[in-house]
Amino acid sequence: MAPFRKALLNLSAASPKSAIRKPQAPDRLLPSLQNELSFLRSRPDKRAAQENAASADPGPALPALPKGSIESNPHGSHYVVRTAFPDDHFHGKVGLGRFSSAFLGRLMSLMQEAPCAATREQVLFLDTETTGMQGGTGMCPFLVGVGYFEGSTFQMVQYFIRDFDEEPAMLHSLGELLKRFRLVITYNGAAFDVPLLETRFTLARQENPFAGMAHFDMLFPARRLWRNGHGSCRLAALERELLSFLRGNDDVPGAMIPRVYFDYLQHQHSPLLNGVFTHNVHDVVSLAALTIHACDRVTSEPAPLDEPLDLYSLAHLLDDSTEWRRSINLYEMAQAGDLSEPFLSKTLEALSVLYRRAGDIERSYSVCTKLMAAEEFSLIGYEGAAIYFERTRGDLESAVCVVEEGLRKLEQAADRKRPKIILHARWQRLQQRVLKGIL
Repeated sequence: MAPFRKALLNLSAASPKSAIRKPQAPDRLLPSLQNELSFLRSRPDKRAAQENAASADPGPALPALPKGSIESNPHGSHYVVRTAFPDDHFHGKVGLGRFSSAFLGRLMSLMQEAPCAATREQVLFLDTETTGMQGGTGMCPFLVGVGYFEGSTFQMVQYFIRDFDEEPAMLHSLGELLKRFRLVITYNGAAFDVPLLETRFTLARQENPFAGMAHFDMLFPARRLWRNGHGSCRLAALERELLSFLRGNDDVPGAMIPRVYFDYLQHQHSPLLNGVFTHNVHDVVSLAALTIHACDRVTSEPAPLDEPLDLYSLAHLLDDSTEWRRSINLYEMAQAGDLSEPFLSKTLEALSVLYRRAGDIERSYSVCTKLMAAEEFSLIGYEGAAIYFERTRGDLESAVCVVEEGLRKLEQAADRKRPKIILHARWQRLQQRVLKGIL
């Protein structure tokens, strides 16, 4: 007998029969399987009852949902809530009717976004509510809110799935609507909402409607315009501080929303679900209002009493654009508004460069002298002064003295390697010019 066969027989003989697992009899699986099938059969009956209740008029469509309608397409049915805001509606202190696609194009240009020739009616604002923030294919957007301008109204449409099997129908309706628009605006949607929806369209084997649309994420201009002056750039924080909009008690905090939805799925009713719809409406309308406010910020002249750090941020946004001359006035207004360090030094440095670019050489040098006299070392200050003596005065010796003073100030700064290299290179070049002049 082969050694392997002997070993196998010995192992079988040594193993107790109790250790060998017997296949479970099929009839032992029947009770749990029957229970599951009974549960699944009961859900369509409950859904039918809900649909009958929803079709009844008057009265709310569903006990747990705001007034809306059940809409069907080849993929099934889903729930839709529609709200219209008049053109003169104010969200906080911002009137929605002032939205301009031309001003939006200017904001996008300053943010170095690709141009998008979208009309007012071709711009869509979008926000999702999901089953969590964990990411991956397991996360589902159960509520998608979109807003857009149509005639003299701002239309708000919310697509809701009453269970996960309604997602394909919801995505189909959303995709059909998105085909009407050329630009979608979100808040942190580049990292979250749009990639999530694109994944869900792919999983549902439906065409991705975002493929042919431009996308503008308002989180990035918000950070550049207001992070210095307001810190938090969460939408809820900015709508409170910039738009003067306060959410009421009927709004459900974002962190609670997944739990509220799962509670609804389990019990077919949740007293807080209406607050989720309200939260989504506030997010979309606040996004539209914040976009209008950002457009105003870059197109209108600021007021002298504006927050100095907001003025600084706007100037910093403009000084590297074709509108750099506007930033001079903004920096000057920010400086007059009692800026604190390090923003005051950054403002003076920017002004010294901008004055020189505008041809105001003497004013640029005056700012450089302030920077050199400051306790904190300023490479731009010493470079600007050296350029002034070399190019304007033709005084190479004074230019060398300025650079040497800067190098002495940097002797004890071990972490300022780059400024040392730059100033030393300038010093060598000036020395060569001085020697050529002597020879």
